[in-house]
Amino acid sequence: MSQTSSDQPVLLCYDGSDTAAAAIAVAARLLAGREAVVCHAWTGLSRAIFHADASELPGALMESAEELDALDREAAERVTAAGVRLASQAGFRAEPLAMRESSGTWRTLLEGAAAQNVSVVVAGAHGRSGVGRLVLGSVSTGVLNNSERPVLVVPGAASRNDGGPLLLCYDGSESARLAIQAAGKLCSPRPAIVVNLWESWVTAAPVLAGVARPVNAMTEELDELAAELSQATAADGERLAAEAGFEAVSVSARSAGSIWRGLLDVADEHDAAMLMCGARGLTGLSRALGSVSNGVVHHSRRPVLVVPQGR
Repeated sequence: MSQTSSDQPVLLCYDGSDTAAAAIAVAARLLAGREAVVCHAWTGLSRAIFHADASELPGALMESAEELDALDREAAERVTAAGVRLASQAGFRAEPLAMRESSGTWRTLLEGAAAQNVSVVVAGAHGRSGVGRLVLGSVSTGVLNNSERPVLVVPGAASRNDGGPLLLCYDGSESARLAIQAAGKLCSPRPAIVVNLWESWVTAAPVLAGVARPVNAMTEELDELAAELSQATAADGERLAAEAGFEAVSVSARSAGSIWRGLLDVADEHDAAMLMCGARGLTGLSRALGSVSNGVVHHSRRPVLVVPQGR
């Protein structure tokens, strides 16, 4: 699969909702001046009512189903036209794409992304639950979990600090390296902060740390090594980000809790315009970036660019 390119269009998932409209506006400010395809997936009333395509139905029933489908197609075209107007007003050079669903909405959207060879898919999130988790919805979740292309998830109440830096989550894995390269093709040149967080052995294993003085000394040495490794990893990420076109600086810090929460804290501290993370990364003691990216996406109040492994 080709690498993300600034010449490729953006796919804007649009269903006519306020959330989708807000996602278009935010994406336009972050990915300014690009071509875009406004994609809307429609079911077809014949399939929804009769559970079959109109062509599969007999006689007069087929004619009625075709009329229903024509009405649904017209409605879908009106939705995409409205999305194109919004995208054009926001600064995209936009075209409509109304696609009839064949195997579910998110699959249809990803089929459209592949057919148009887009650089990134933009999906809005619906809001927040009572426990502060972002509610992605089944379509956004399907797109995010199955896309082979970068996905920009935009919360309904996303931060409007579009001039802030891009926060690049980096753990030294090949997936994270490729994610920085892909983000550079999408978002540079702009300021970026490369972040690597490390976890304390003393915090992670307080019982061991208090057993005996030699054990306590060992955990302190391990923390020193972890801090040094984190600083080196962040510096490596800063170099990669600079090569990708960013005005980059690096941050290495000890995480007081979960890694994803620490990343969101850094984003708040620097008032980041957007976060970027790879869909997967290192496993074992380095923590799987898959779980980290999941925490970031579901709790961030800022747009999050998720780059799948291998992009």
